Amino acid sequence: MQFCLPDDLISFIPLDAYITNVQLRSTAAGLSRAGGGPELKDETREVQAMIVADDLGTADPLGLGGLLIDAYRVEQLLRQGGMADPHLLETLLDASLAGLQFYIASGELQLPAEHRLAFRELGLAIGLHAVRLMGEAVKRDPIQPSFMTDAVHLRLRKLMQYVPIGERIESFWRTPEHRRSLTWSEHRDINEVMLATSLPKGFLVLPSLY
Repeated sequence: MQFCLPDDLISFIPLDAYITNVQLRSTAAGLSRAGGGPELKDETREVQAMIVADDLGTADPLGLGGLLIDAYRVEQLLRQGGMADPHLLETLLDASLAGLQFYIASGELQLPAEHRLAFRELGLAIGLHAVRLMGEAVKRDPIQPSFMTDAVHLRLRKLMQYVPIGERIESFWRTPEHRRSLTWSEHRDINEVMLATSLPKGFLVLPSLY
């Protein structure tokens, strides 16, 4: 597994495009009056072909949060009978787990506020909420769908161990003293948006397709 540089997340663009296209196509298929609009079949195949599993590795917290959010989007689409690639879920969880282990071992979360970037960490916190929601879905459903393979369950169980870290990140940046740091004030707008997004979890839940 190779890891991207923090600012080198361009390989995630095809991934986001693919998932968005799948969501659009799945939503259209569930509408009683669907028809007449673009089908996006070719576009979906094209961006899917651009996804390279080894390029999804990252130890950047914002990138990791994005991977976990995308994993939850795929999981929800699959549970709702959407057209997502079932193998993609395992790929995303695998990349997320490897990157998260690397990031936590780096010790960045032990640094003082002046040496940390809140919006990047809060991106990870949002992604870890997605992990928690996936775990809750597994507990809720006594009969697991076919895409929830043993490999997916294993990776999800390992990722669940990191959920409390997201809560600690939120708690750290909700502390007024830490928000008086220069790194907070220099990025205040995006920091406040990310902190607000991490608290209510409605951002993560997709509307029902049917």
